[in-house]
Amino acid sequence: MATNALEAIDVSKTYLSRQDQVTALAPISFRIPSGSFVSFVGASGCGKSTILSLVAGLISPTSGELRLFDEPIKRPSPRISYMLQQDCLLDWRTVSENITLGLSFRGQNNTKSASHARYLLGELGLSHTLNQYPSQLSGGMRQRVALVRTLAVQPELLLLDEPFSALDYQNKLHLEELLVNVLQGRKMTALLVTHDLEEAIALSDTILVMGGRPGVLRRIIEVPGEIRKASPLAARSQPAFRSLFNELWKEIETP
Repeated sequence: MATNALEAIDVSKTYLSRQDQVTALAPISFRIPSGSFVSFVGASGCGKSTILSLVAGLISPTSGELRLFDEPIKRPSPRISYMLQQDCLLDWRTVSENITLGLSFRGQNNTKSASHARYLLGELGLSHTLNQYPSQLSGGMRQRVALVRTLAVQPELLLLDEPFSALDYQNKLHLEELLVNVLQGRKMTALLVTHDLEEAIALSDTILVMGGRPGVLRRIIEVPGEIRKASPLAARSQPAFRSLFNELWKEIETP
């Protein structure tokens, strides 16, 4: 079994048009161990979301190579699942139909897989919504349904692009707790892009700090053990939490 879920080797990305070219990402290299939770933070425009698109196989690097469990990423992989800021639920489908949508796309919507999706929905406290439509749900409930749809395909690598940024603070904390509870005990690697430094610290084992235009990898910070062992809510009251937050803030604010 691969020690690293993901490895980037001198990966860069330049977008070309008829009039111009824009380099979004300078060559960067990093390794993400299997089973870890890693966050990318940094100012807008430093290439964080570009990294997720590259890892997802939605775009190709201009140079360098990305490897998923020691295999080059050439196209979207069934081993990866991607959750965006918008829930992207289909309003004309019930919750039951929405949570199995990814399974249907992959030809995996069998009795066993659908049962697992319903089990996950129950873990997130939404079993009673199976026959409801997205318009009948609150914003926080919709995001929980979107999370179930993302996890239902049982990915080995979970990509999260600002998934809770549109929620109020209470719902954000609640979803963080639910996410950690669902991931515990599952052999899953998670990669989060966020502007929320508190969220990055509370959820992550490691934080990769991006900066500049084009984006470069400035620092790799290991989150202290006492924070990693605590729940996302309890982590925020750990003595080391605020000092790490201030350290990250200064790093990001530096041009």
